[in-house]
Amino acid sequence: MMLLRMFLVQTKAHFVWYFRRDGEMMFWSLAMPVFFLVLFSFAFASGPSQRTSGFLVPGIIGAQVLSSGFWGVGVMLATFREKNLLRRVYLTPMPPWVFFASLVVYRMAILAAQAVILIAVGGFVFGVRINGNPLEILAVLLLGTATFVSLGTIIGALARTTESANNIASILTVPLAFLSDAYVPIDRFPHAVSATLRLLPSTQFIDTFRAVSIQGASLTQYWAWLLMLVVWMVAGTVVSARTFRWV
Repeated sequence: MMLLRMFLVQTKAHFVWYFRRDGEMMFWSLAMPVFFLVLFSFAFASGPSQRTSGFLVPGIIGAQVLSSGFWGVGVMLATFREKNLLRRVYLTPMPPWVFFASLVVYRMAILAAQAVILIAVGGFVFGVRINGNPLEILAVLLLGTATFVSLGTIIGALARTTESANNIASILTVPLAFLSDAYVPIDRFPHAVSATLRLLPSTQFIDTFRAVSIQGASLTQYWAWLLMLVVWMVAGTVVSARTFRWV
């Protein structure tokens, strides 16, 4: 019970810090995915279509998962260290895994809100239909979140300042978002290039999430990519555990 209480208190603390730091950020984090959906639905077709928007909705959600790990966690940890907040956490009796588990749940809650809004707009405005099993969709989203939180933690571990964490996150997030089948189909690239891009964890997650949510595919059909995401998550956890600094 004590660990559960610590977990709930720390998760609440993440939300309180998030809102107090910049209340407008929450609004824009929910509004920007919708803006991207409308923008790219018109940009990459003669007009918005169910097929185009059906490609974009899971892609944008996937890009938000990527951004959530690199920016939402990596930069946040660097900021916490800079403000000596990590040191305070370290000095409490709370186990480190509880702190990081609360990070995953905190980011998952924000991503769930983004996904619900985006799916609602996609459905009502563009006719996008979600055909997958809700539990399987949630499972893929949770695995993707955990994977990119673990990778984002490496940024927070290596960056000495908030500014450097922001720079690293930008260098990684922007190219990966546009090269991972999120906004533009990578099938348009030469075969060798697209085959290489499919090795990226971001591509594996986005393609799996799209197949399960829009196409109604089962998890067993994408077991290889799900396994690769688990490998990336474990690797990220191991590297971040060895490099993470509380002070």
